[in-house]
Amino acid sequence: MLTVVTSGKAAPGVTTSTWALALAWPGPLLVADCDPAGGDMAPGLLAGRVSADRGLLSWSTAARRGVPAMQAATMVAEHAVQLPEQPQVWLLPGVTTAAQGTSFTAEAWERLASALKTSSASIGRDALVDAGRLVTDRGCWPVLRAADRVLVAVRPSVRSVHAAQDATQRLRHELGDLAKVTALVVGDGPYSAGEVTKALDLPLGGTLPYDRTAAQALSDGATVSPKTLHRSALLRAASSLAETLTSPTEASRVAEAVAG
Repeated sequence: MLTVVTSGKAAPGVTTSTWALALAWPGPLLVADCDPAGGDMAPGLLAGRVSADRGLLSWSTAARRGVPAMQAATMVAEHAVQLPEQPQVWLLPGVTTAAQGTSFTAEAWERLASALKTSSASIGRDALVDAGRLVTDRGCWPVLRAADRVLVAVRPSVRSVHAAQDATQRLRHELGDLAKVTALVVGDGPYSAGEVTKALDLPLGGTLPYDRTAAQALSDGATVSPKTLHRSALLRAASSLAETLTSPTEASRVAEAVAG
């Protein structure tokens, strides 16, 4: 299963939500940081523990045009970083600047989409992607099109909902429809999750609470013991959501929705 987390502007917590889901995922997982504006996953939770020569760009150079999809998918592990505290989770670090993101061509995104899809289908390892914010026509659209599921992170506030509405319009234009798109409502606000999904005209994919301590550890590398992190409200909610997202029932529902 290839799952993508994205958003509009207004910083609704895509990276924090992606890390929370990754740490709570019930099986082997490849996490790919595909934010074209510059990824924050490695500088956050893995601050100081990731070499700059491994990641999306090094994989793209190695898995150049003409490399078979299965080989390109296998090569991802060579350029990913295994989490010492969670060996079943691998991170493919993203570009570090927007300039690097601009240099990542549409053809390179197509190859990555194929590799992630192949990894998910043939290697027995789910893929989870942080796609960043959908605020321009550039970005990892091939990965979004290849996804089995797209979660639009949004806070229950007017500003965040307006940003998510713009992102949803972009998704509809690029994907053709919103059959595989759901809302991920993050944190507290003046509106309920139901009101948010009604405003976006999207099904509710899940909710995650505001948890400052856990969020600072995941997005900014703040020091928190593994026990405290995994007992946090955010990780407990992410564990429940991850179980739902990977359940056979949910997989069948997504497949039926995409099939029409």
